[in-house]
Amino acid sequence: MLILGVLALSGCSQRFKGDTQDGRFVASPSVDCESVAEHYRDVVRRAGAVSAYGQVLPGAPWFRVLRGWADWPIDSAEERRQWLQAAATLGEVAWRAELRNADQLELVPAMRRCAQRQVQAPVTDAQWQMLRQRAVVASDYVRWQRLLGVYPLSRWGLRAGVRAWQREFSSDYGPRPAQRAWERWYPKLTAGTAQQLLVQAPTLPGLARPSVTELEAWLRDFAPRLRLQIESVDDWPGQPVWQDSLVFDVTQPRMHVQLLPGRDRGTPVWQLVFTVWFSGRAPASALDPYAGALDGIVWRVLLDGTGQVRMRDSIHPCGCYHMLFPPQAVRSAEGLDEPPLVPEVVAADGPVELLVRAVDHLIVDVRPVMPDTRGANALPLALYTELLVMPTPAGRTRSLFDATGLVTASARPERWYLWPSGVRSPGAMRIWGRHAIAFVGERHFDDPDLLERLLAEPSH
Repeated sequence: MLILGVLALSGCSQRFKGDTQDGRFVASPSVDCESVAEHYRDVVRRAGAVSAYGQVLPGAPWFRVLRGWADWPIDSAEERRQWLQAAATLGEVAWRAELRNADQLELVPAMRRCAQRQVQAPVTDAQWQMLRQRAVVASDYVRWQRLLGVYPLSRWGLRAGVRAWQREFSSDYGPRPAQRAWERWYPKLTAGTAQQLLVQAPTLPGLARPSVTELEAWLRDFAPRLRLQIESVDDWPGQPVWQDSLVFDVTQPRMHVQLLPGRDRGTPVWQLVFTVWFSGRAPASALDPYAGALDGIVWRVLLDGTGQVRMRDSIHPCGCYHMLFPPQAVRSAEGLDEPPLVPEVVAADGPVELLVRAVDHLIVDVRPVMPDTRGANALPLALYTELLVMPTPAGRTRSLFDATGLVTASARPERWYLWPSGVRSPGAMRIWGRHAIAFVGERHFDDPDLLERLLAEPSH
C-alpha cells in the first residue's frame, strides 16, 4: 500500500463510504481509497479480467506506468503532478477495461475520484523518490529460463542463428517487378478517432500535446500504406474476434493505433504505433516451428516537436524481427551481440508504403508514396485499446490478451527450443509493453532509450 500511505501523509486521506449490494460496489462519502483499491482488486481477480496493459503502481491501482517513466526528467512540483496525471490517464484505460470485462463499471466513479485526489496531493522529495523506485518496470526476460538453459553457452548458438537470419533476409530485401501486382491497402481515418486517441494519450512533461487537427495530420501522413502479397486467407488483414474461441474476421479489417510518449537520446518525443493483424502464419512444412494462429506487423513512427520523423521501426506483435528504417544513415553501437537490422534509409517526410510478403509477413521494401487511394482497399484506423474490451457472443467483453499479456492461442512450437533466451513464449503475440526483441542480451521495444543503446550516431 505504498502510494496510499505516501499520499495519506500529504493530506489525501478523505474517506468514501462503500457498500456492496448484490456484489456491486456503491461509493458514498465515508470509506477510504484503500477499500476502493481492495474491492477493485478482488472483483477483477475473481472475474479473471486482470490486464497487463501498463504496470500498476503498488497500492494505487488507478495509476499505471510504462517502461522508462521511472527516470523521466522531472524538475518541479508541477511536473510531478503532470507525471501522476499521465499515470492516471494510462491507468484509467487499463482499469476501466478490466471493470468492463468484469461487469463492474459501478466502481468507475470511486476509482476516478481516488486517482484525482492523489494526483493533486503534494508529495515530498523523499516520497517522490520512493514512488519513482516503485515505477521501474521489470524485465520481460525470465531469469530461470536462462539459468536452466545454460545461457552463457546457449547464447552463442542464439547469436549465430540471429546473424544468419539477418544475412538471409537482407539478401531478399528490396524491390521486385512482381510486387507491382500485390494488393494495396490504405489507412482510413474515421470520425472521432483522433479525438479519442488524444483522450487516452498520457502526456508526460516535456511533450506538447497536439491538437486534434495536428494529430489528424500526423495520422494521414504517418499511418503506413500496405502492399500485400496474398497467397492464402492468412495473408489478408483483419481483426481477431471472440466467438466460442478466438477466431479471425477478414471482413472488417482494422489498423490499430496508439499515441504514446517516448524519448530519443533524452529528448521527449511522441510515438505513433500502428498494428495490423493477420489470421496466422501458414506452415511451410509439417513441422514448421514458426507457424500458428495470429500474426501481424507493428509499425512505429517517432516524431520530433515539429512533427518531423526521427525514426521508423517495426516488429511483429511477438517481438520478433525488429527492423530500423532511419531517415538518414546511422551506425550501430559497438559491441552489440545482436546488432540492429537496418534494411534501408527511408528519407521521406510523408506517407510510406510497406511491401509485405506472404506467409511470414515480413516487410521486404519500404517506399515513399503519394496519398493516392484509387484501386486500394480501405483499412480503417481504430484504437489499440479496443483489443482490451472485445465483445463476446454472451454480450460481455473480454481482452485479447491474458493476465501475462500473451495471446494464448498464438503460441508457437519454436518456444520449445528458444526458451534458453529467456523470452517468454517466443513467437506468441503479446500486448504493448511486453515485447522482448532480442534473443541475445536484453532489449525491449518500448524502452525509451532503445535508439541510444542501438545506434552510435544521433538518429536525427
